[in-house]
Amino acid sequence: MYNNVRQFVSLLCLLFCLSAAAITIPRDHIFVFERNTNGNYVCYDINLEDGKLNQKEPLKTYWVLGGETRIEGLTFLDRKMAFGVKVIKASEDEAVVHLTAYKNLNIRICKHKGKWVGIVKVGGHELVLQKMFAQMKPPVNAKCEYVDVFGTDLKTGEKRKERITP
Repeated sequence: MYNNVRQFVSLLCLLFCLSAAAITIPRDHIFVFERNTNGNYVCYDINLEDGKLNQKEPLKTYWVLGGETRIEGLTFLDRKMAFGVKVIKASEDEAVVHLTAYKNLNIRICKHKGKWVGIVKVGGHELVLQKMFAQMKPPVNAKCEYVDVFGTDLKTGEKRKERITP
């Protein structure tokens, strides 16, 4: 079918490039979680069923890898030890969750100004959460030095950054 291996490999490369370019990563996340270790990040998106919040799993979580060329689900260890979501309470229109790695920061998932958001209370402020960034300690990168929480102040509308030190 193919004259030589080079043609076959070229075709595979072309198909891979086309499929990688076709990945559409949603941009309307509740929030993302980044680390200093690499460019990969975890997305947290709203999970609705028939327009209502999924009470068992209010957030869909997944990795965006390789400069936004690949999406992968969280591994078992990711879910259980770090980036997973634990539901504290939930209804059809609101949920309170926390990340498995840090149980002291509750995230309230609700509608604010007609849009699904995550609201956290940190540093004496309520923030509409946009991003969390973890600074990991080298060389092993297994211990977290601090986490910066980025968001918009619910009362004033100001952009804020608050630091959590575990």
